[in-house]
Amino acid sequence: MEIYMIRHGETQWNKERRLQGRADIPLNEYGIQLAEITADALQSIPFTKIYSSPLSRAYETARILVHKRPVEILTDDRLVEMGFGEGEGAGIESIHTHPELAVYDFIHHPENYIPPAGGESFSQLYSRCKNFMEEVVIPAEKSCDYMMIVGHGALIRGLIHCINLRPTRDFWIKTHKNCCVSIASCIDGKLTLKEEAKIYYTEKVEATW
Repeated sequence: MEIYMIRHGETQWNKERRLQGRADIPLNEYGIQLAEITADALQSIPFTKIYSSPLSRAYETARILVHKRPVEILTDDRLVEMGFGEGEGAGIESIHTHPELAVYDFIHHPENYIPPAGGESFSQLYSRCKNFMEEVVIPAEKSCDYMMIVGHGALIRGLIHCINLRPTRDFWIKTHKNCCVSIASCIDGKLTLKEEAKIYYTEKVEATW
């Protein structure tokens, strides 16, 4: 089985470079275009199982990617974006210049990150990603050749962590742009990352972290 893990298209908050987290920000027009370009690139892949975060920016991306395939999009709360609590909505540029903020470590020193009030830790993210992989992805190998998972930047990095156990200090080592596609395989229950953060468009996006 091959698993395509896809980040959602651009939103206005992505364009403004703000932490979104659990805030339900929809795709903007450019985000819809990026999803359509990506859908064209993946049109030959015969997906038979499709899972999405319940947040609208991911679900709408999944709906565009499905195109004319007669496949139901299943939402799963374990695929929601990492929660940042009171840090949600903060501008990325302002975070870079305020090391006293909890979310500063989230970006610069993730191994030391202590979430702000209402936020989620990396261990909590990894736990729900591991649970999803073990309960949904691996068992599907017997009945599915191609699976699509549509989610968010931190969420997909959490799924990748479950595959290759990349240390938290290297959480940001690879740039994940909007609508980027990471591909893993599952053979006899073993997950292997084959490709990470591939994009199918040449246009510029602001959400490049």
